[in-house]
Amino acid sequence: MIDLLLTNPKEEGAFFERMPPLGLAYIAGKLESRGYSVRIVDFEVERRPLTYWLDMYQPKYLGISGTSHTRFESFRLAKEAKGYAPEIVTIYGGVHATFTGVNTLLHVTEIDYVVCGEGEDTTVALFDRLAADADPGAICGICYRRGGNIVQTPPAPRIIPLDSLPRPAYRLLNMEQYSVGMDFLGRKAISLLTSRGCYAKCSFCSASRMFGHKVTTHSAQRMLDDVEFLFTTYGYEGLKIFDSTFTIDKEHVYEFCDEIANRKLSFPWECEIRIGSVDGKMLEKMMDAGCYYVNFGIESASQRVLDLMRKAIRVEQAVELLNLCNSVGLRTKVFFSFGHIGETKDDVVKTFEFIDKHADTISTLASGAGVRIYPGTYLEEYAFKNGFLPRDFEWSLPYDDPRLDNIMQTRSIPVLVQPQLGYDELERIALQIYSRKFRGWRGFKYGVKKVTDWNKLKKLSRLLRIKMRNVLLGKD
Repeated sequence: MIDLLLTNPKEEGAFFERMPPLGLAYIAGKLESRGYSVRIVDFEVERRPLTYWLDMYQPKYLGISGTSHTRFESFRLAKEAKGYAPEIVTIYGGVHATFTGVNTLLHVTEIDYVVCGEGEDTTVALFDRLAADADPGAICGICYRRGGNIVQTPPAPRIIPLDSLPRPAYRLLNMEQYSVGMDFLGRKAISLLTSRGCYAKCSFCSASRMFGHKVTTHSAQRMLDDVEFLFTTYGYEGLKIFDSTFTIDKEHVYEFCDEIANRKLSFPWECEIRIGSVDGKMLEKMMDAGCYYVNFGIESASQRVLDLMRKAIRVEQAVELLNLCNSVGLRTKVFFSFGHIGETKDDVVKTFEFIDKHADTISTLASGAGVRIYPGTYLEEYAFKNGFLPRDFEWSLPYDDPRLDNIMQTRSIPVLVQPQLGYDELERIALQIYSRKFRGWRGFKYGVKKVTDWNKLKKLSRLLRIKMRNVLLGKD
């Protein structure tokens, strides 16, 4: 028998890359440091059902993570656990849970507690209170039921310093199953977080609100200790830094690069940067330390749309950054998205023209039709206020929109659909996006890669059907 079994639900359709559930690994490391017995099951890589693991470990508590994409699977795991043993205490956490805690408890009776915000200290405090048979109401950062009411306590303080957390409990994960692709290199890479939070307030992202508009960082020494451990123990050869914006703290970037040099390490890595947060000196420093590839979002080439999405950048800055990366020799992965607040067909044309004009400085184009609405974002508030979400929509109630298949979006997450950019327009944008991806030799290689992936092949087949339908109906 163990104290806690932590679970990560499987996402149907493989929307994101297969990465270790670092949040659960951090929580496990913290709990183990306090003497609690913990195991982790990641259903992204494990095929046996929950009941198998419940039989094996007989946990007192079941922790369930998840995203907006996997919320219904998270709820199913809670129901399965309660059906197996009603006395198991279920705890739900993560970014989605943080912004939907009350709604979740209202509709999912099989979930007992919701942990909001950073989970490590809050989960330990909750365990300590429950072990003492004490009311958890004094704990910050949770939602729970008391009698017939749902109680939400004040937000928990941020974890400072971040280095106070033990190393994630990687040994509890099947690490051989995790490897993120390194574009252009083909090396075995692992994901890592060197910071938490974001200062930006983009309308479609909840990262800044999740962490109270503050950024905390691990020390460079701590991060490189973890990198060397992962490389030596599991044979990884490269690194993907998945911070919201790695370059948001200049001192953090320089210390990280200097520590790589001090240890005489040599490995390729990539990260997410933000327009306006870097200059030529920083990019060259990063390249000297092994960075070969940077990701950043431009989203739209219409300044009006950028302002409406609260991106706080200028189109001219985007051009400058593309040229700067090209001049120093950094590859770029650039994100564009269509369907933002107030965006029109003319704005869409501007963005496609921008992409064509600057194609030589964009190594990888990542774009999508339809802007997903996530809890905790300004976009969610805007959509509710202006009637772009169904009146009866609730995050914890069933939601399945088959029309989203046609724009290559997951059916369980609503997207912003406006009068001037409805489903028909978004379909045409999706077709335009993919037709550009298949252009030329690069497009041919891209197509071959997709055809060998069954899930992606299904998406491409759907696009072809939409194209044929439009031709027959005279829409193209």
